[in-house]
Amino acid sequence: MKKLKGRPKKLKLNEINELSMAVFIVKRKDESSLQARLNTLGAKIVSITRGIGVSRNTIFESLRMGTDDVCVFFAIARIEDVRDIMKTITEEFDLTYPGNGKGFVLDIDGYLGAKAKFLED
Repeated sequence: MKKLKGRPKKLKLNEINELSMAVFIVKRKDESSLQARLNTLGAKIVSITRGIGVSRNTIFESLRMGTDDVCVFFAIARIEDVRDIMKTITEEFDLTYPGNGKGFVLDIDGYLGAKAKFLED
């Protein structure tokens, strides 16, 4: 999937073969921009959950310092598109740098009617 400027085309059910779930953990300040970017890339957001991330430094953990407010995104995408989505989000949100967030993919093909999320809107 190429970087899209506008809204992605609506897919037909027969164009959706296998699905993956992309999970992103980012700072809460990036919540709205990540949500908008996932929508333009064609991913369907299933859930956004807020939480608290802790520092890896044990000194900060014992003092209750170094915690960040984070958002956890669960989004589904076609297996054909998920690699490009992960690459784009990783680059645009600098997820390769420590402290900026994490991202990973889970296989969910056919799980509990996951394709139905692509039919709404």
